[in-house]
Amino acid sequence: MTRSTLSLLLLTTLALPLSAQGNPGGERTGIGVSYLAPVDNLDSVFNPGFQVGFQIHFNRESRHLGRFRMDYLRMDAKRPVVAGTLITLSGSTLVTSPLMADSRMEAYSVAYEWMPHVEEPARHGLFGIFGVGGTLWNETMRNPMLFGGSHTDTKWGLTLSGGAGWRFNPTFSVEARYVYSDLTFHEHRDVRYGSTRSLLTCGATFRF
Repeated sequence: MTRSTLSLLLLTTLALPLSAQGNPGGERTGIGVSYLAPVDNLDSVFNPGFQVGFQIHFNRESRHLGRFRMDYLRMDAKRPVVAGTLITLSGSTLVTSPLMADSRMEAYSVAYEWMPHVEEPARHGLFGIFGVGGTLWNETMRNPMLFGGSHTDTKWGLTLSGGAGWRFNPTFSVEARYVYSDLTFHEHRDVRYGSTRSLLTCGATFRF
């Protein structure tokens, strides 16, 4: 193999990552970080929190992009919540009262989102967000009076999302999303805070 052939192969190898970075096609991984604000049923109970996640972007060399995302979110209650019933003995009478506990809501979600861009190819500019997926909700309540000191209430929900964002370049974008989670299939079980849970997120995505 001649020196010129080796040089050509070396230059081609070095150029491949650069061409992949500049090409909107292919797949890209990413990390998303967002500020989270509970709304509707959760607004009166929980403080704002955060959401972080890992993403895989499927770019179709057009303005019709898609991504698979896995997220974790967390928010803490504004004040102690009702976790059960406390029974005490007053003389010869049993007295019942609410058992209050500190609460933390966590959730793990998996979703696919379609992200149509106004401009083509999808390297910059305005884009929409439309998604569907599922969410596992875990609310952990802590009080020394609870068995083991804590109790976790777990629910599943069908999750829909919608929003919009602005892409500054193939690597960085900002976005706002409305996320709606439906827990109505738990109708035969106690569902805290109603059968739906919704939140607003505002954050940024870094692709690499």
